[in-house]
Amino acid sequence: MGWRRRYAHASGLARGHRGVRGPHPLSGRLLGQHVALLRSAGADVDALARIEEWARRSLVVPAGTKVVDAHVHLGVDRDGHALFAGDLIADMDANGIHRAVVFPADEPGPDGDFRESNGRVIEAAAVHPERLIPFCRVDPAVGAAAALGEARSGGARGLKLHPVAQRFAPEGENCVAVVRQATDLGWPVLFHAGFGARALGPAFAGLLAQVPDARLILAHGGRGDHRALAAVAAAYPEVVFDTSIAALPDLATLAPERILFGTDRPYGDYAQALHLVGAAARVAGWDATAMHGVMGANLLRLLGEGAL
Repeated sequence: MGWRRRYAHASGLARGHRGVRGPHPLSGRLLGQHVALLRSAGADVDALARIEEWARRSLVVPAGTKVVDAHVHLGVDRDGHALFAGDLIADMDANGIHRAVVFPADEPGPDGDFRESNGRVIEAAAVHPERLIPFCRVDPAVGAAAALGEARSGGARGLKLHPVAQRFAPEGENCVAVVRQATDLGWPVLFHAGFGARALGPAFAGLLAQVPDARLILAHGGRGDHRALAAVAAAYPEVVFDTSIAALPDLATLAPERILFGTDRPYGDYAQALHLVGAAARVAGWDATAMHGVMGANLLRLLGEGAL
């Protein structure tokens, strides 16, 4: 099967998605998929069962909530990780996920401008328009304005930027120009804000001082510099955080209206991502309205789809 067909092919999988009422359909097997590995390592499987029961009771998604994953990479990353649309849709169906924001893995292409990988992501989303929400990706130093404009014409709805992979400063001239262009389009901009990044508080303070109306999604709960980022974000209501591979204390101390459910697939997985959100909900005492927002409504509002 060719590259483009592999990217968008659903492999004959069901395209519908189940409603989520009460305990999430994944409940009861959040960590159980790893039980053989844990047992082989001499882990206490009874303790695992107790953790799973606690997670099952914690992860309650209100009826009518459309669960949306804010953070998924499609394609073949330079580090070897890969994910294609058919496999993603299968996982979404198995885990009660309605929709997902998708953008290219770190595969900038021969010209370094991500145009080819953006095109493949947009094509995959066109095959699954009810399930996949396409964001584009650019390198601020390599043809970014043209690549972003082309992606917009193709149907992209947001932008992903990775300061570590593309080696740029968020507050630098090139990045500021790209964020301003995306903001003028009404797009949210999702930034890698996890491990490997330098001190992020001053960097994003500098960016937001220049583009104060930017709608930023700081990935990984801002784990790379959470306290400083949370302090900066307090002055900017359009800055939110996703839960992908985040730390529990970081999520539990954020206002739930500032949080978007995300996985970082293929690096994260749905089991552990949902477990983390369930734990944060229990620790922070989120009510049904908060959970409805975290699990999808906050992101849909950010995308202009209303309070769903």
